[in-house]
Amino acid sequence: MTSLLEQANSKENREKFLNRIAKAAGRPRHAVKPFEPLNDLPDQVLADKSPEELLATAKANSESVAAKFYTCTKAELAVFLDQYLAEIKAGTLLLPGFKDDKWASYGLTDWVKNPQVKETMVWSTDPADRRKNAEAADQADLAVGFADYLIANTGTITVVTSPEQGRAFNYLPEHYLALVPKSGLVRSTRQAVEKYEAKMADGLQTSAINFISGPSNSGDIEMELVVGVHGPVDCAYVVVSDL
Repeated sequence: MTSLLEQANSKENREKFLNRIAKAAGRPRHAVKPFEPLNDLPDQVLADKSPEELLATAKANSESVAAKFYTCTKAELAVFLDQYLAEIKAGTLLLPGFKDDKWASYGLTDWVKNPQVKETMVWSTDPADRRKNAEAADQADLAVGFADYLIANTGTITVVTSPEQGRAFNYLPEHYLALVPKSGLVRSTRQAVEKYEAKMADGLQTSAINFISGPSNSGDIEMELVVGVHGPVDCAYVVVSDL
C-alpha cells in the first residue's frame, strides 16, 4: 500500500496530472518562480516609532480589541497580581507548570508559593494528565500565564503551546492574564514570526503558536457585539518593564 501511495505521489505523476489539467483548460502551465514581494511594507510597519511610542501604540491597539493593558516593574508584579485577583474576585487560580527559574525571572518566587486565592491548580506536564489539565482550566476563575511577544500593530500576544502551558490553558478559564516582557514587544506579525523562525532553527519544538487578540468577540447575534462568548470573558496583558 505504501509503495502505491509513493508512486501516486511521485514527481512524475504530479507533472502528468498538472499537464492534463492545463491541457483540459486550454492554457499553458504556470511557470514556478521564487516569491518576490511587491514592496517592503511589512518591514516598515511602525518602524519610525521609539520604544515608548511603540508601547503606547500597543496599549491603544490592545484596548481596541477589548484587552486590558497594564505595565509594571518586576518588583511591583506580585502585589499587582494579588490586587488583580481581588478585583475579579477569583477563588481558583491556574498556573503553568514551569520550574522555579521561570518564576524567579519575573520576581515571583515567593508569590507563586502562596497566591491570595482559595485554591491554586498547576498545569501538569505529564501527557497522561491531558483531561485533568482541561478540567482544571475549565474550572479556573483565572489563569496567569506567560506570553512570548506582544504585537504592537494589532494588540496581539503570542504564546507557544508547550508541556508547561497547553492550548486549553489560554482559552478555557473564565479570566486570562498574560505576562509579557517588555523586551517581547514587537512592531508587527512579520517581526514575531521571524523571531519564531529563528527559535525553531535553534531547536524550538511546538505543536502550535497561539495568536491571541483579546477575548473572543461575536457580532452575529442580532448584530450585537458580545465579548467573551467563546473563551475567557476578559483578557489582560501585563507588560513587565525591566526583564
